[in-house]
Amino acid sequence: MKITARDIDQFDSLIHGDETTFEQLTTFDRNGLAPVSIDNIFALINTLGEVVVPFEYQSIVMSTINAYSVSKNDKWGFITKSNQVLIPIEYDLTSDFIENFCAVKKDGKWGFIDLLNSISIPFEYEGCTDFKSGIAGVVKNGKWGVINKENELIIDYQYEYLTPVDANFLTFGVATNFKVDRPDILAFFPYFLNPENYLMHFGLISINNEILLDAISELPVLESHDGKPVIRQNYQIGYLENKDFIPFTQFSIDPYEEKILKQIGVMK
Repeated sequence: MKITARDIDQFDSLIHGDETTFEQLTTFDRNGLAPVSIDNIFALINTLGEVVVPFEYQSIVMSTINAYSVSKNDKWGFITKSNQVLIPIEYDLTSDFIENFCAVKKDGKWGFIDLLNSISIPFEYEGCTDFKSGIAGVVKNGKWGVINKENELIIDYQYEYLTPVDANFLTFGVATNFKVDRPDILAFFPYFLNPENYLMHFGLISINNEILLDAISELPVLESHDGKPVIRQNYQIGYLENKDFIPFTQFSIDPYEEKILKQIGVMK
């Protein structure tokens, strides 16, 4: 089957002309394939518009293992570039294969599988992060802790959010006392809320569960600048220098976004 650019949903006659190519409508990956949709059902095509993976999926996402995470009948799995099933399409949700482990959700619980679809870590968690440097954040009874790849508990369940930065540091989250009245609007901006819609702030702990930085950042602390933690305060990205916040001057906020965030109350 071969299609033209005008056959697919992404085509916009106000922007694309008669000579529109697929390169202008979608992004081709290292396999030379790209997702397109008709009536919100997805396929993969090559640069000639030839359908390589048929129109039968609700979603198609390129993965780190040169395969594709796909959803069908509200279930997720993985296929190869030739549409062979790699991981059965049977999960409520899937992440990606990071450090050879893929976080997947089944029957309301999260666990981890390997490339053979064997269960590496049982389905016993309410939520989780991907593995990083051999550790992952996991949730039980509404609290976050950290496990290793043997499913051994490294940090007990005590945090409102916890995700590894590397083998030595993790970023943790704490809910503030500010409840957001318009979480629907705030969803368009990079802020974090807890399940009750209270604003979250983030800090750093060591792998030994020692607090290295209090929860003062509006974003998880995942980067550093010359060895100093990169944080965000009042919607401004910067870093800490002797406990002083030094903003990066190359970043500036859009006046319209500033107005909205001040009305919501998350920005001073």
